[in-house]
Amino acid sequence: MITSRAIKTLIFIFLLVMGGIVGSHSQSILNKYITLDIRSGSTPTILSAIEAQTDVSFSYSNKVCILDFIELSTNRNTIVGFLNEIFATCPVEFIEKKKKIIILPLSPASPKVYVISGFVKNIENGEILLGSSVYDALTWEGTTTNNFGFYSLSLAAGEVILNCSFVGYQPGQKVLELTSDTTINFNLLYNTQLNEVPIIGNIAKEGINTTRTGTITVPVEQIQKFPSFLGEVDVIKTLQLLPGINSGNEGVGGLFVRGGSIDQNLYLLDDVPVYNISHLFGFFSVFNADALNNISVTKGGFPARYGGRLSSVVDIRMKDGNSTKLNGTVSIGMMSSKLALDGPLFKNKTTFSLSVRRSYFDVFAMPIQAQRNTRTAFYFYDANAKITHKLSDKSKLYMSFYGGLDKFYSRYNYNQVRNPNQPNDGKEMLKVNDQGYSGWGNVVGSLRWNRIYNEKLFSNISVAFSNYNYFVGYEEHSITPDLWNYFEQEYRSGIRDLMAKVNYDYFLNPSHHIRFGASYTNHTFNPGFDILRRTQNTTTVLDSTFGGNNVYGHEMFLYLEDDFQLSQRLKVNVGLHTSLYHTKNKTYNSVQPRLSARFLLTPTIAIKAAYSKMTQYMHLLGSSSVSLPTDLWIPVTDNIKPQHADQYATGLKWQFSQGFDLSVEGYIKKYDNLLISVYNRSVINNEDSEELTYGTGYSKGIEFLLHKKIGDLTGWIGYSLSKSRQQFNRINEGKEFPSSNDRVHSVGIFSNYRFNDKVDLGLTWSFGTGNTVTLPSQKFFVPNLPTQGNETNRAYSEYIGQINNYRMPVFHRMDVGVNFKKKNKLGERTWSIGLYNTYGHQNAFSVYFANEVNESTGEVTRQLKQLSIFPVPLPYIRYTLKF
Repeated sequence: MITSRAIKTLIFIFLLVMGGIVGSHSQSILNKYITLDIRSGSTPTILSAIEAQTDVSFSYSNKVCILDFIELSTNRNTIVGFLNEIFATCPVEFIEKKKKIIILPLSPASPKVYVISGFVKNIENGEILLGSSVYDALTWEGTTTNNFGFYSLSLAAGEVILNCSFVGYQPGQKVLELTSDTTINFNLLYNTQLNEVPIIGNIAKEGINTTRTGTITVPVEQIQKFPSFLGEVDVIKTLQLLPGINSGNEGVGGLFVRGGSIDQNLYLLDDVPVYNISHLFGFFSVFNADALNNISVTKGGFPARYGGRLSSVVDIRMKDGNSTKLNGTVSIGMMSSKLALDGPLFKNKTTFSLSVRRSYFDVFAMPIQAQRNTRTAFYFYDANAKITHKLSDKSKLYMSFYGGLDKFYSRYNYNQVRNPNQPNDGKEMLKVNDQGYSGWGNVVGSLRWNRIYNEKLFSNISVAFSNYNYFVGYEEHSITPDLWNYFEQEYRSGIRDLMAKVNYDYFLNPSHHIRFGASYTNHTFNPGFDILRRTQNTTTVLDSTFGGNNVYGHEMFLYLEDDFQLSQRLKVNVGLHTSLYHTKNKTYNSVQPRLSARFLLTPTIAIKAAYSKMTQYMHLLGSSSVSLPTDLWIPVTDNIKPQHADQYATGLKWQFSQGFDLSVEGYIKKYDNLLISVYNRSVINNEDSEELTYGTGYSKGIEFLLHKKIGDLTGWIGYSLSKSRQQFNRINEGKEFPSSNDRVHSVGIFSNYRFNDKVDLGLTWSFGTGNTVTLPSQKFFVPNLPTQGNETNRAYSEYIGQINNYRMPVFHRMDVGVNFKKKNKLGERTWSIGLYNTYGHQNAFSVYFANEVNESTGEVTRQLKQLSIFPVPLPYIRYTLKF
C-alpha cells in the first residue's frame, strides 16, 4: 500500500532530479547576490521583496514555517543566503526549476527499524503456543504467533517493552533498547490461577486485536478437567458446549455447526484431514487429549488459507514432545486405558511424543459369554506419534502419525473339528466358529519442513497422506464328517488422499502480516468392492474381488491473504482462495473472496465483521442424523456438482478484565447445490442415479459467549438462537423444511472450580430444543374381507406428509466430575470420579410410533414412544499417573 509520505517522497525525488538537470546547463540563480530595500518583515513580505529584485518566483508548501516577523542580518546577500535566514527555524529544501524556486519542508529523518523475532513456548514442556499475542506496550504495535509458534515484529529503534500473552498462561515481558535485529523467545508458565488484573493497559490483546470472527481456542489443560462419559475425556464433546455447535443426538460425538451438516466440517490433525472422527459409533472421538497441544474451531470469518468445507475448521495440533526431560502419563478407566510418553531423543536436537489407547470391553465380554453359543463384543484403539528434529536454528523437521481402528463382531455356531493337517491317526481338534463383523479406521501421516529464511519470512512445506477405510463381512464354516468348507465375504470402501502443501508467512511490518501458499491433493474414492474367499478341505478354490471401480479427483488451491492495520482502531484481513477440481472429463473452479475486519471502540471493546465464500468438492449421503461408517462419501464427478456457501457475520467482543470476555455474534449462511437421496438412503447404484437431487438452504442465528479463562473459577456460558432450513424440488413437494439439525435454542455451560492444589470440581450443563425428525402423519389399513380376521391383523401403510414434521422433546443434561490430585514419589496421581447425566433425565435418542393393544377390549391405540440410551446416571472412575 502506497502511503502519502511515499507519494511526497516520489514527487520530491522527481523534482530534485529535474532541478539537477536544469542546473547542469546553467549557473544556479540561488547563488546570485541581490540588495533588498527592507531588512525585516513577515515571511511572505521578504519573499515578495526578493521577487521584486529578481526575475524569479517562489512556490512553497503550506507546511513550511510562515513567520509574522523576521529580522535579517544584512540587506545584501545571495538568494540562498536570504532563504536560509528566513527558514532558519524550519528546515526546508530548495528546488530550482527554470525561474521558479520551490520550497518544500524537509521530512524528518525516519528512525531506523529493526526486527524482533522468535518463538513462544510452554516453559514446562517446550510445546509451542500458537496464536500467542506479542506486542510493544509503548506503541501498541503487535502480532500473533503462527501455527508453529513463530512471530516477527518490526519496531523503531529505541526503548521497547515487549509483552507476550496466551490464554491461561502468565504473561511475559522483556524490556530492551532496540539497536539491531534481535531474537527473543518467550517461555510462558501455564497458570489458570493467575490473579485477575483490572488495569486496562495490562489486558492481553489476543482476543480483541485479531480480525477473526467465530474462532475459539480451548486449552487442552481445560479440556482435561471436563466431566466425561465413562471417564473418556473427549475434545469433540467439549466443543459441543460452545454456542453455534450441537451434537445432533444424545451422546453422539459429531458436530453440526451453524446449521451445517456433519460432512461440512474440516478436521485437521497436524494439517492432515481426518474423514471419520468417531469411535464407538460417535460416543467417543478419535482425538486422544493426552496427545494434543492445541485445539481451535473456526465457525465463520474463514481466513483464505482454509478451504474445502462449508461450515467449520477444527484445527488440532499434536504435541512436539518435551525438549528437556522424559514425561509420561498412564491412565486406567472403565472403558479404556492409555499410555503417553514424550521427551528428548537427542539433547537439544530431537524430541518425540507417543500416545496409545485401547478399549477392553471385548477382553471382559468374551469370557462372560463363554457359555453362550453367540458372543458379541467390540473394541477400538488408536495411536499418535510425532518426532520433531531441529536441523538448525532456522530449520525444523516434523513427522506425525495417527492410526486407529474400531471393530464390532458377533461369533456363533461354535464347533470343534479335526485338524486335517495331521497324520490320519492324529487326534488334534480345532475350535472354529462363524462370525459377522464390521469396522472402520483412519491412518494419517505427514512430513513437514519449517524454515526461517530471515527475520520476516517463514515457510512450511509438507507432504501427507490420509486413508479412511470401512469394512463389513461374515465367515461361515460348513462341517461334515468328511468335509470342512470355509466361506468368507467382505465388503470394503474408503477414501485415500495424497497431499503436498507449501505455506509462507511474511511479516512485512507491524501493519502487514502476509500469508500465501498452495496445495495439491490426489483423491481416490473407493465406492465399494466385495471380496470372496472359499476353501474346500483347507484347499483354496476361490479368491475373487468384485467391483472396486475407483473414482479419482485432483484438487488444487492457491491463496493469498494480508492481515493489515489501516489505523490504530481499524484492522482488516483481506484474502482470496482459488480452487480447482479435476475429475474424469470435467474441471470445476471456484474463486472464494474472504474479508474480515475489526474496529476498536475502546482498548477493550471491538466490533468485528466478516464475509466468506466456501466451496466443497464432496458430499456425504447419510440415512440418519447420526454419522455412521456406512454413510457414503460422494465426490464431485462429471455429473455431480460441488456445493457452495456464503456466510456473513458481525459481532462484538468485550474483554472487560484480564482473562474475562463477552462476545456476541450474528450470522447468515446461504447454501447451494446441497445433495440428498430422494429415498433417504446412504447407498446408491451410480452417480447419476435418479435417487439424487440438489437443493438450497440457509441458516441464521445469534450467539452469546461469556468466557472466564483464569482464576479459581474458570469456564463459560454459551447461548445460541438459530434457524436452519432446506429446500429440494423433489423432496417435501418442493416446500421449505427444517434441517435435521435445526435447534432453535441451545445452552452450554462449563465451569471448573479449584478448591486447592489437590481438588477441583467440574460441571457441565447443556440444554437444547429438540431436533426435528420425520414421522408418519397418517396410517392406512389395507382393505380385506371380514373373514380375514380382526383389524389388528390387517396390513397397513404409513403416509408421510412433510419432511421433519415433528420436533423431539427438549434435551437437557448435567455432568459432574471431581479430580483428586496428590504428589507421590513417582509423580502426580489423579483420581477422577463423576456422574454422566447426573439427575437421570431421559433424553430421547429417537422417537417412533407403536401400537398398544388393550388386552381386555382389544382396542388398538397408536402411541408415540421414545428410546433413551442413557436413562439413568452413569458413574465413572479413572486413575491417572503423570511422571
